[in-house]
Amino acid sequence: MRVEVAEQNSAVENSRLLLSRRSAARALDISVRMIDYAIAAGLIESRRINSRILIPSESLAKFAASDQVIPRAPAHCQECV
Repeated sequence: MRVEVAEQNSAVENSRLLLSRRSAARALDISVRMIDYAIAAGLIESRRINSRILIPSESLAKFAASDQVIPRAPAHCQECV
């Protein structure tokens, strides 16, 4: 029964056009913090709708197909590196 619920949740996430940061992290098997770093570096597109940050599924697919390295320091901070 638990496996069926997980499969249904996965199918619903795959059909959604916009994903939350948590759902995007789960889909890419990385942390939410790494999603935040990728958004800040411009590697993943995001949309702000009210107070929510949502990520287009096409942006995740493009990111997953690329060989991008996610920087751990903000892109605008040269002293942080």
